[in-house]
Amino acid sequence: MDLETVGDPRELLALARELEAAGDRHRAATAYDRAHGLDPADPEIAEARAALLDSLAVVEHGITFRYVPGGTFLMGSETGEPDERPVHPVRLPHYWLSEAPISWAAYCALMDCEPPPDGSPRGGDDDFGFFLENKIRLQYCEDATTRAVDWHAHAAPHKWYSGDREIDSRDIFGTPPREDPERPWRYDTKPMVSVSWEQAAEMGRRLTTGRAVYRLPTGAEWERAARGGLIGRRYPWGDEPPTPERCDFDRFDEFSVLPSRRLPPNGYGLYAMSGSVWEWTADWYDARYYAHSPEADPTGPAEGQEKVLRGGSWADCADVVTVSFRMSCAVGDHGNYMSPTIGFRLCRREPRTRR
Repeated sequence: MDLETVGDPRELLALARELEAAGDRHRAATAYDRAHGLDPADPEIAEARAALLDSLAVVEHGITFRYVPGGTFLMGSETGEPDERPVHPVRLPHYWLSEAPISWAAYCALMDCEPPPDGSPRGGDDDFGFFLENKIRLQYCEDATTRAVDWHAHAAPHKWYSGDREIDSRDIFGTPPREDPERPWRYDTKPMVSVSWEQAAEMGRRLTTGRAVYRLPTGAEWERAARGGLIGRRYPWGDEPPTPERCDFDRFDEFSVLPSRRLPPNGYGLYAMSGSVWEWTADWYDARYYAHSPEADPTGPAEGQEKVLRGGSWADCADVVTVSFRMSCAVGDHGNYMSPTIGFRLCRREPRTRR
């Protein structure tokens, strides 16, 4: 079933119910989603759609993956940057996207690393790059920390010596401000940051089985998911400008990232698709790619030097936290990705829909 951007929402609702009653939940989800896109204010459509989408979510490897229906959507923006044009139809099969960016704790648990705040690979890999990355993660990934200070202050307390006098590290570097100083130090609710494209892609490869394929989302998969079922809107919630109640953005001077689920999700139940951290995608970057991108399940240019990042971050302005804005970053270079503004989430596809 190929539903474009036109149709009658009530007829689509009736079709969706018929398909759902027949057990064809994937096509029903597509019909519900298109009806909602055409009339987002209809409470009957919204309720039926949300119930089916929630039932299609899966939890695997301790991560909740939200369902994104197959269908056609309009990708890009005529009012954005030149590389967001032209707006063009893209057709995708159904897939799933992790509900929030991957946390440092989840990454370590699934990638055979020591739990945070150590975070180093097990097995004797003393890669200095991990040490540099983890200094940034110590500052920005702890659940209750409200402002990054010197990284030593975020590390587990250890002893220093001045002559014969023993000094606690916190006496030297201070104590990071936290929402609750008595709360145990954990790394479960904020995005992992300072992540290379290779690290993110490797996590997907390691989790992939014959039952499910995990990988970084393509640019098309990311943008369809970010739109949350809305048609032609600028942000995941619509066209209204970002506010602190909707989006973690424009806080460059606060040196912190909010917990991923602190603010409301979009229409697919996905958190932090706008702001929070930039998210790696599978696509190579080409500013002119949209001019010749295929309509069916595009995977980006065949080669390139930089990978596409999406979503903007806590440190960025409203102009870049849209659903269509694209940034890029070189791969294989420690200096580029070692930032408290870069993270990732994973896409889940069934083997039969794998590219």
